[in-house]
Amino acid sequence: MPEFDFEDDQQCCLLIKGMPYRATEEEVTDFFKDFKTKEDSLQWGEGEDGRRNGFACIAFEDDDEADRCKEIQDKGYIGARYVFLNKMTYGKYKTFMTE
Repeated sequence: MPEFDFEDDQQCCLLIKGMPYRATEEEVTDFFKDFKTKEDSLQWGEGEDGRRNGFACIAFEDDDEADRCKEIQDKGYIGARYVFLNKMTYGKYKTFMTE
């Protein structure tokens, strides 16, 4: 996971719930194409078996851009599924796959 220059309490990230298990990085990139995300910041959630679990998270250039994206894209579609977007602190983002 890349490191970014944020404080742990900054809400500059979004948690994505309801991701299609077979979503591609290209589909997710396309979903966020109108927003300033941090390069290579997409993290896929995985279950104990190593398979995707329908969760992911992504970091944005700043808190305002994450807010703007949530307002516009929440309940938008990636593939055939709509996804929920929730604000996430950078501290939670850093520990996303360890919790």
